[in-house]
Amino acid sequence: MTNVWCVRAGGGMFAENFLKGGYVGIGWREIAEDLGKVSNREQLFTLVRRYFPDVQSAILLSNYVNEIHRFLFEIQSDDYVIIPTADAAFLRYGLVDQAPPYYDPTGEDGCPLRHRRPVTWAAEGIRLEDLSPSFRNSIRTLLNVPAHTRMHSLLTVFLVEHKEEFLRAIERPEPPARPQPVTRTVAHRVVLEELLQLPLPVFEQLVAHLLEALGFEDCQLSEHQAPGQDVVDACGEIRLALPARIRVHARFHRGNLGARIGAEAVRQLRQLIPFGGHGVYVTTADFEPAAAAAAMEEGFARISLVSGDQLADLIAQQWTHLPVELRDRLSLEQALVKG
Repeated sequence: MTNVWCVRAGGGMFAENFLKGGYVGIGWREIAEDLGKVSNREQLFTLVRRYFPDVQSAILLSNYVNEIHRFLFEIQSDDYVIIPTADAAFLRYGLVDQAPPYYDPTGEDGCPLRHRRPVTWAAEGIRLEDLSPSFRNSIRTLLNVPAHTRMHSLLTVFLVEHKEEFLRAIERPEPPARPQPVTRTVAHRVVLEELLQLPLPVFEQLVAHLLEALGFEDCQLSEHQAPGQDVVDACGEIRLALPARIRVHARFHRGNLGARIGAEAVRQLRQLIPFGGHGVYVTTADFEPAAAAAAMEEGFARISLVSGDQLADLIAQQWTHLPVELRDRLSLEQALVKG
């Protein structure tokens, strides 16, 4: 059954970002990791409680979880989503894509709402004056409710009551046939397959320039090879705020697509991290749940995990900062642009 959802879009403040980027998003800026990997409410509750340790109210924590849960799990692919625009006379609408939720760690598009879901937006919007008073009143009432001072999201996600009227207004009783562009998943695979084919020296160059683009200073590389995999280790410093700096040990691992890195590999990286440092494990593959638990073990250096899909996104985000000769060697513009 197709549902219709409304996302407040900061009262329309970020509508243009949504439309240009092909997504809809929520805030929760304190949660700086990909919520697309959360599979159920229990995992989500544990994650929210970890990021908000000072919140003692079970009711308030449940409110946090409920809002994020609606966005991640209750909104389904091929549901409609509507957003207000800066021009209060219009609503824009689109279809939620089948691709999973994702996290944009940069916010380079100017939108701070980084927990996102891909959406195919319709070319035209709906004039509010063309809708019934009951529809307009229900939407405006919910859109005008200010965000709770304790709620850390910038958006409220809610189900639209007048679904039938909305479907009549857009003259589409059934979801339209979707065009078949290169999807985000396909684009990721093209990028990752290219990385697996690179000669090790070229892969090392990519690692070095990618780290430089991300702000690493005094970066040094070392390589380790084992049957069936390439591993490039890099140490460098990131400036947090003058004069604070943090030492980071990054491991870039080229593993088979679809493979999953376990907890032991994460713990092996930790042995190389000096006291007070931080680790980053980057792979073309993916991670087992046990690896994520190992990366956050109390009493040890924390390790950030970057999966293959996230690595592909990272390369896309930093593409223009890479040297021209390296970009020519990779020849990934088509996949990066279409994905």
